[in-house]
Amino acid sequence: VGWSLATTRTVFEHRAVVLTGAGDGAGPVSAPAALAALAEGAVSADVVTGAPAPGRLAFVFTGQGAQRTGMGLELYEAHPAFAAAFDAV
Repeated sequence: VGWSLATTRTVFEHRAVVLTGAGDGAGPVSAPAALAALAEGAVSADVVTGAPAPGRLAFVFTGQGAQRTGMGLELYEAHPAFAAAFDAV
């Protein structure tokens, strides 16, 4: 899926990702709530927006199931050596 998205899809000017869960308070919000936040332009930990930039495709594999959302990003932001190695890919 990642290869197809990176090589065969139109590169749109803006992109968004919504993180969804059951909406039970134990994880990300429900899909309708996340999509509503995106539509309203609201700041939400469950919505990520951005614009594409040239670069290569890379993945952060956090093991056999991430213990919490955003673990890979936290690792990237907290450890410059990891970020530099990741960016080199």
